[in-house]
Amino acid sequence: FPSHDRAPLYDTESPISAIRCGSFVLTGETISEKIRSLRHHVRAVIKEEKPDFCVFEAPADDVRSYEKEETDMLGETKVTRGINAKSSLLLHDIAGALEVIILGCGVECERVRPQTWQTVIPKSIRGKGKGKVAAKDRVRLYCDMLNIIGKNADARDAAVIAIWAAGRSQVLKLQKQTGRAA
Repeated sequence: FPSHDRAPLYDTESPISAIRCGSFVLTGETISEKIRSLRHHVRAVIKEEKPDFCVFEAPADDVRSYEKEETDMLGETKVTRGINAKSSLLLHDIAGALEVIILGCGVECERVRPQTWQTVIPKSIRGKGKGKVAAKDRVRLYCDMLNIIGKNADARDAAVIAIWAAGRSQVLKLQKQTGRAA
């Protein structure tokens, strides 16, 4: 979702390079404090920009595992696998709160999975590296190709999500048909 500094806003009547994008960091130690921070940022952007529609990235549905290398006292390296379920649950809490905040401001919204919004990037654009690193590099290359300036990876992601929504969001298309969105 947009930042108050430079919201990832896209007027679908303007060229793609007109997208303004940014990101913000949630402050606070507890989930409640982070959600209050989110509410502050989101309400300010909606009040200032008056969007017809918002779209944001949905957190992953699966709890991903990670590998960690540990060296024991004998100097032998052992690889262990673990999961970070707490982070995944917090992301879902934040996404739910974000949806409620947006709807509470009277703006329709939609969550979109990364695997879905990334389909707007042409397959001919290949990122360096593997996995998330390659995906982030593809987004960067796509934004560069479209002359979209994003200060960081999150801002560029937001810009591509906006592009996806403008062309492929069924919720936005229905809103346009009923005259509730520009």
